Parts: sequence; C-alpha cells; structure tokens
Amino acid sequence: MEHSWRISKYWQRTPEGYLWSPPEEWTDFSDVGKRVSIEDYLVVEDAYLDVIRRFCVGIGVESLRIQSLSSHGPCQYHDGQQLGLHEIERVARGVLRNAFWCKLVCQNAEVHFGYDYYMYAVSSVDASAALADANPLLNIERFHSPYLPEREG
Repeated sequence: MEHSWRISKYWQRTPEGYLWSPPEEWTDFSDVGKRVSIEDYLVVEDAYLDVIRRFCVGIGVESLRIQSLSSHGPCQYHDGQQLGLHEIERVARGVLRNAFWCKLVCQNAEVHFGYDYYMYAVSSVDASAALADANPLLNIERFHSPYLPEREG
C-alpha cells in the first residue's frame, strides 16, 4: 500500500527531527489517575477513534478485520473477525487501553497501533483529505508504518 500516515499526540521534536515526549508526558493507559485525568485521557482517545472513523469513511471502507491478535488474558475477539465501523471503535479503544493488541485490516486499508500512542493508517487510496479535517490535537504526518512488511528495492 502506497499511502501511510503516523498519528500521534506528540508535537515536540528532537534537534534531529524525531518526535518525542517529555518525561512527564503520559504514554500509557495505566497513567490515567497518575499523570492524566480520565476526562483528559478520553479527549485524546476520542480523537484517535475519530481519526480511524474519518479514515475509513473517507476512503470508503465499511469494515475491517482483526489480524495478529495478541492478548495476555481472555479476549472476546479473534483473528479474522470482521468488524463494522461501530465495532472497530470498541476494538480500537481496547487496543489503546492495552487490553490486547491487533492490526485492523482489509484489502485496501490497515490501521496499526504502536507503543506510546503512535498509530498508523495505511491505504492504497490517498486519505489526505479525510485526515485533514481530524482533531488538530493530533499530529498526522506521512510516515511509513513500521508494522508493514519491509519495502523492496
């Protein structure tokens, strides 16, 4: 897939140009109640979910399926499970909260979740217009997802 974006809540960069977060920044759901209130956390989480919805709707994706599911405990989802847009939101919320991990995929689009609230949207269709209207709280930039197979050549 030729189009790939990194979505993050981070805006600060190192002198070399890499995104980074200051040591006091929350980077995990376990930080709720310690470094971030649940109310402030939900604002950010909802922004991520909105990006996924905008991405899917913008490129005409009506469903995604779970791929590479990994869970440390019981999980109500399974690899290959097909998800409509409403179900995608529930699964993404679970991944963002570290309940389990997976990719969300279809033939022409994928959503990947990284550590520390890095997320990647990948597609064979340019979704720039759909992503342009996303919440400005999030930093959305073209970036090759590290969860894609290595590029040849």
